[in-house]
Amino acid sequence: KDRSRHVGQGDFQPSESSQWVRKQILREADKLFQGKKSKKVDPEQETARNEIHLTCGTKRFDPAARKYLKEYGLPEDWSTLMLFLDCKEPGTAIQAIESLKALYPEQGLEEQQGFRSKLNIISMTTKDDELRYRAEEAAGEL
Repeated sequence: KDRSRHVGQGDFQPSESSQWVRKQILREADKLFQGKKSKKVDPEQETARNEIHLTCGTKRFDPAARKYLKEYGLPEDWSTLMLFLDCKEPGTAIQAIESLKALYPEQGLEEQQGFRSKLNIISMTTKDDELRYRAEEAAGEL
């Protein structure tokens, strides 16, 4: 098998496109493993953040979100901010939209697409005029 004329004899040169793809994959892997820049994580704050994630979609979500906001302010991580878009308090959702817009360029395609979809859903379903306006405005800017 190895002696076929159709197999090169060790003179394989990767094409420019395969080198580019390799660099892209390595860059994405580096981003994945770097994570957030090292910040000391308060165990109580982490517990409160986990509570928000666990109660999402339940009656306990809004009280958990209000408690987190009161004690720690608006979160800085993408996934928790996305959950704050579901708060019943329109002011909190508007603040989350503004924070997510700032983080938007740093996110991957899937996260960006999810955010745009969420903005479209908010603009179609919310009864609050200010929140609807902000969601439509943000979707138009992205």
